[in-house]
Amino acid sequence: MTLPQTMKAAVVHAYGAPLRIEEVKVPLPGPGQVLVKIEASGVCH
Repeated sequence: MTLPQTMKAAVVHAYGAPLRIEEVKVPLPGPGQVLVKIEASGVCH
């Protein structure tokens, strides 16, 4: 399985700032870690 280079992420840059959807780099798992694909998620704000 090949990993994509980027993913969409919900990001808040500062306290009280609006939630923004941004393209970010997919992190590579380190030793003893796994990367889990999330298909959907809900965010309460």
